Parts: sequence; structure tokens; C-alpha cells
Amino acid sequence: MSERRHQNRRNNPAVPEPLERKKERRQGDRRDSLRKKVSFVVAHGDSRDQVEGEIGLGGASFTFAAALEEKSLVLELKLGRRTLKLPGTLQGAQSGRAGLRHVKLDELETRVALSLAKWLDGVDE
Repeated sequence: MSERRHQNRRNNPAVPEPLERKKERRQGDRRDSLRKKVSFVVAHGDSRDQVEGEIGLGGASFTFAAALEEKSLVLELKLGRRTLKLPGTLQGAQSGRAGLRHVKLDELETRVALSLAKWLDGVDE
């Protein structure tokens, strides 16, 4: 079988015309919602660890060197005198960046989601 990694389709003379995109590539962040950098607590099993990361309506990412045994965990975000408990599911680690964890937030209660959205938009309650 021939080696395919060394063939460049875009410059192949056998292709009659160059490949074109229907639209230009989207620039910037492609997430559904804004994320903010913040310090929060990750509660997993019997442990609670303070981490630095980013949180948004759909999920969060943070650096955590130790292995997380639990797939489901709770992120605790302190907003003023109130603490939001955000349940989520661990998605895994991104290759190439040791310890980076991604969490997809589970379905949030309406009041919790509204409080988080207001905080992300910079609206005081």
C-alpha cells in the first residue's frame, strides 16, 4: 500500500481544480457561551480541591495533576455570599497539555443556570 501521508491533495495535479471551502473558517472562540477565568472547588468522591480554571454555561476546564477516579463531580463556585453547586461529568484530558481536565455540566436547575449566566455577563444580583 502506498504511503498516504506524503501526498498533498491540494497540490495534486490529478485533481482538476483546487479544493474550495463553502465558507471562510470561523475565527475566535467557537464555544456556545462565554467562559470566565476563576478559582473554584472541585468535589470528587470524598475530596475537595481548590483549582484555577475557566467556567461557562456548558462546561469548565481546569488543570489538575492527579488522576480523577470519579467520572461525575461537582464544581462549587462562590459568588458573593452564595455558592453555586454545578454537577458535571468529566470528559477527559486534552492530549499535549498534561493535567488539563474538561467537565461538561449536567442539566442545571433554572435558578442556578440564571445565576451563572448573570455572573458570566457581569450583572450583579
